[in-house]
Amino acid sequence: MKIKQFRNANLLIDYAGKKFLVDPMLAEKGAYPGFPGTVNSHLSNPLVELPVAINEILKVDAVMVTHTHPDHWDEAAKRLIPKELLIYAQNEKDAAEIRSAGFSNVQILTESTEFDGITLSKMPGQHGSDAAYEAIGEILGEVCGVVFKTL
Repeated sequence: MKIKQFRNANLLIDYAGKKFLVDPMLAEKGAYPGFPGTVNSHLSNPLVELPVAINEILKVDAVMVTHTHPDHWDEAAKRLIPKELLIYAQNEKDAAEIRSAGFSNVQILTESTEFDGITLSKMPGQHGSDAAYEAIGEILGEVCGVVFKTL
């Protein structure tokens, strides 16, 4: 497995001969205002430029969106990712949001999703501390992780 992290949760994963783009935040540096309520809300996002050309980033077999916060699935990703590319979402709510942006090949991750000889296992995630969930859980929302395994 080879993993390249570009920003925040934005990853390229090369596994078992397949390439996955995870949580695409593809806008140019500083395209969005800071995220309200965060420690660095005064900083524009993304904080850094993409270190690789967008056409290289998009040479993937599938995209995974662990949740649809704008630092994991931004307007640039909605515009730049080919509409027919396979996109995995964590649940039907997120899948519907992705489809509403014009994407036609959206699937929901399960505990045992098969992809070309690879098992993708959706795992529960938590987007912050227990205290944060008690205070602002509705804002943090549901998130997931994914475990890769070859068959």
